Amino acid sequence: MIFRGKAPRTRSELIAEAERARAKGRIKKAVEAYRKALELEPGDPVIHGKLAPLLARTKQPEAALQSFQAAAKGHLDKGFADKAIAVYTQAADTFPHRVDLWQQLAQLSLSKGHRVDAVRALLRGRFHLSRRNERRDAILLLKEVLTLDPSLLEVKLDLAVLLANEGQRAEALALLEPLTREPPGPKRAKVNWALLRISPGLGTGWRWLRSALARR
Repeated sequence: MIFRGKAPRTRSELIAEAERARAKGRIKKAVEAYRKALELEPGDPVIHGKLAPLLARTKQPEAALQSFQAAAKGHLDKGFADKAIAVYTQAADTFPHRVDLWQQLAQLSLSKGHRVDAVRALLRGRFHLSRRNERRDAILLLKEVLTLDPSLLEVKLDLAVLLANEGQRAEALALLEPLTREPPGPKRAKVNWALLRISPGLGTGWRWLRSALARR
């Protein structure tokens, strides 16, 4: 009598096993099952999309990023830009200090003609970059925002202060100088406050005080 070995599990069975393990909080077992499923279909964007956040939870950031990127690429290759945007949104939320993820998310939004969403993505990225060693990255994102919408006053003020803090005072002042011609009011007061922060002195202090009093 011939005994046959157990038939290898199918892709569907492995995915089902991974789903059950994930539902029970058995993350490592779920990761293992998803990876085995990928051996049968390496570029599956759906599996990569499910695997990526689990890899992040198990402290495997590089592997997680690779799976996020593979998922997005797989969706884009099939013409599903909206799904790719959803993947990059999750990736950026998972790794909020990765500037490239916010940039890629913005680029994908632009490719769909969603300029406001692109601006929103870049500003969300800047919000997470509050550390001193992240100033240059924050400056990069803010400059990209202004290329999309040059009218954003708060972005200009934020950028000017960051530039000054990074030793680029001349560029900061050049950015603010046209704004000093704003008519008296709340906007002018904000500009003068930024100038005071960048270049403290009696002149800038008096200018800010006058604009602040004019608001009352």
